[in-house]
Amino acid sequence: MSNEAATTTAPTRRRKLVVSLRLISSVAAALMVGLSTGVIIHVNEDNLQHTLIREAQTQVLLEARNLALVSTDPLLSEFPELTLMPLAKDIMNSRPQLVNVVIINHLGTIVGSPEANLLGTSYVPPGAAAAITDNRTKPGEKMFMTGTDLVVSTPVRHANGSNLGTVVLTYDTRFIDRKVQAGRKASVKALLILLAGAMALAAFLMSLLFRPLSRVREGLERIGRGDLETPMAIRDITELGLLATTVNTMASQLKTSRALTHAREKEIVETQKEVVITLGQVVESRSLETANHTVRVGDMSHELALLAGLDPDEAELIRMASPMHDVGKIGIPDRILNKPGKLTDEEYRLIQTHAEIGHRILNKSQRTILKAAAIIAHQHHEKWDGTGYPRGIEGEDIHIYGRIVALVDVFDAISCDRVYRQAMPLDKVLDIIKSERGKHFDPRLVDIFLANLNRFLSIRDRYQDSMNDLVEAIPEYVALEQEKSPV
Repeated sequence: MSNEAATTTAPTRRRKLVVSLRLISSVAAALMVGLSTGVIIHVNEDNLQHTLIREAQTQVLLEARNLALVSTDPLLSEFPELTLMPLAKDIMNSRPQLVNVVIINHLGTIVGSPEANLLGTSYVPPGAAAAITDNRTKPGEKMFMTGTDLVVSTPVRHANGSNLGTVVLTYDTRFIDRKVQAGRKASVKALLILLAGAMALAAFLMSLLFRPLSRVREGLERIGRGDLETPMAIRDITELGLLATTVNTMASQLKTSRALTHAREKEIVETQKEVVITLGQVVESRSLETANHTVRVGDMSHELALLAGLDPDEAELIRMASPMHDVGKIGIPDRILNKPGKLTDEEYRLIQTHAEIGHRILNKSQRTILKAAAIIAHQHHEKWDGTGYPRGIEGEDIHIYGRIVALVDVFDAISCDRVYRQAMPLDKVLDIIKSERGKHFDPRLVDIFLANLNRFLSIRDRYQDSMNDLVEAIPEYVALEQEKSPV
């Protein structure tokens, strides 16, 4: 298609992903609550574990001291194991977190243990122990970690200060880990309940807060669709209420502005139409045509454009612009334009320049109607096979406007009376149109035209010229017979 065509393609609209602000706010609130609670739980868990370890150390240290006190007399007896073994068993049974209770005499021999097979054996201290320095321990007392075990040793002393032996208690710190894990499960359960409550509360509050925002969005969408009549009915004491009032005011001002703009545009379009029709009639009057010729060409062009699939706005544009198709004849002298006899080759070439002249006159305008008229004036004498003028372009390189007007202009020229000749019979007119299919005219347009011929005949008959029209066109040429071809 000719580069004179201003082809506009509507952008493809894709549906954008929309995420609800209510959802975002609810999730954000839940995440904030969850993160805050998680941090608190973690900090509390660390504090709890530290506290439980401190309590365990103190408890084991006190248990060891108490056992050391009650072990003094048995260690002085002849058979200490008879008393210390049951005592060690009782302590183990009452303290499940203790994994070992050992009482050692001053020679390093085990004389008290829940396990009978250990009695009389030498005590072997645990390896890889990490000492714990603590101001709670007294001289001679030791506290250290070996793996997961907390080990506390306390000396057994005689009243005179001599060392009778040692009490060793081993505490399994995994008991503390299990208590911390149990606390963690309870905290996580509470956290989930808290999160569910927080999300529900946030969703409720966000629904209240964003309900006016939804109405603002709906109102803006209505404005975007061109509805400036329906105001936003929002009574809200927040900034959204002020926003709605502002948007309503803006819509009212936009409505007034649009009405003024439409009025001005209508005035401009009507002025263009009047100029186009007037100039078209002036041109036709100079070339032995009547005003009805331009009306018929306009209506037929509109009808053929619709049948060819052009949208109604574009078809209406062709109707308004087509009367200017021969405006370039203004630049052709009357002696040639209305010459009674046959034109010479030079005169015919001069007549052909009216297409270029019309284009130069009209293409300087940026008005839609005049731009379309410039295309039509330039191309309505081009032919489908490339033998037309002024540029000899062919096929779909010829703008659809030019192809449409070319066909209806010729049809009207040979099927209506002129001041210099009578209309051809319809069968001869149709023979000419058919013979020029694929030569002069776009074959598809010819097929559409012939398939809907009655519509075009109706337009032709509706605006048929009377004898008075022909006489008023150019009185001095009423009786003139002109030999030049009307095509």
